[in-house]
Amino acid sequence: MRKLLLAHPQTFPAPVHEGSASIWHLADILSWMQARGSQKVSSELAELAAAALQINVAKEQERLVQHPG
Repeated sequence: MRKLLLAHPQTFPAPVHEGSASIWHLADILSWMQARGSQKVSSELAELAAAALQINVAKEQERLVQHPG
């Protein structure tokens, strides 16, 4: 991922977390790959990644509401 980020700094999705290990949402990476036409992504994988993203965002939102600051 780091190589793709460095090679395409203007278009590559931003990581969710940056540090010694950076983390990206798979849905963002798959969308980026599809938009570039660089990789065939199955609709099943794209749907699964989108569902996982929604779950992760909902969990994080819930955590922030329960533990603000």
